[in-house]
Amino acid sequence: MDAVIQTYQLMKKFKNETVLKPLDFTLKKGEICALIGKNGAGKSTFFKILAGQQMPSSGEIHLFGKSGRELEKAKRRIAFMVETPAFFPDFTAVQNLEYFRIQRGIVDKRRVYEVLEIVGLKQEKKKRFRDYSMGMKQRLGIALCLLGNPDCLVLDEPINGLDVEGIMEIRQLLKKLNQENQITILISSHILTELNLLANRFVFIKNGVIVEDLSKVLLEEKSKKQILITVDDSAKAVQLLERANADIQLKVLPDHEIAIQNHVENSGKLNRLLVENGVMVKQFSIKTLDLEEYFLGLVGGDQHD
Repeated sequence: MDAVIQTYQLMKKFKNETVLKPLDFTLKKGEICALIGKNGAGKSTFFKILAGQQMPSSGEIHLFGKSGRELEKAKRRIAFMVETPAFFPDFTAVQNLEYFRIQRGIVDKRRVYEVLEIVGLKQEKKKRFRDYSMGMKQRLGIALCLLGNPDCLVLDEPINGLDVEGIMEIRQLLKKLNQENQITILISSHILTELNLLANRFVFIKNGVIVEDLSKVLLEEKSKKQILITVDDSAKAVQLLERANADIQLKVLPDHEIAIQNHVENSGKLNRLLVENGVMVKQFSIKTLDLEEYFLGLVGGDQHD
């Protein structure tokens, strides 16, 4: 397994409050992993510790298999956007990136233009930063991350405050970086629906604890449509449904309610089958499991970072 980031029992305390409980986490090479939780769940604290902006109270971090004295060198292979980068408002994109290129000791002057092209700002290179839209500012932030040719990006809430178009642009950019440049991405947000279109792994955090870790496939399993039927005789209804459809997947719920996980496209036929065979159908509905609701329940709470 190619592990990019590994944490072992990572913990952070502020005075009497434990913001991160002992956390074991592994980010594998090639993943786009979404860290999801409400504000104050511990996402930003975790990212700041990874970036070296805060020290953990206890625990260990390994980057690309390196730890201890080798950690600082390994950290150069990761670019962090944990807080909004402080760009000069009167500078153009080129001037801003040129400043950071010199500051960071990056020799290749062409890299500034390369990263602007990657993030789609090549045409806007003469516009002053203060005239940028929020989406353009975020893309310039990602361009800054890419200056040093990183193998991994760690992005804290990069789509926060963006409009629909801006969110779509960032999503397409991150997918491109992952697929074409083989950059591993760890991204945090509380906007599950958007991350569902981007990530291939979903880690949910609440009160500094990972409460769920799902692959894309498992997440989609949880969001499938299902048929809900309330009848007068659930035993008879189940018998009829199973006899007519050998592959039917159903669950009998309390109060004579039946949940059917497949055959959603044949809902009309199933309803008719029951009615024609003397089963009284009191309620019949098709419901998509609400992921947002499910996971808000999972990561809910009113904490503060």
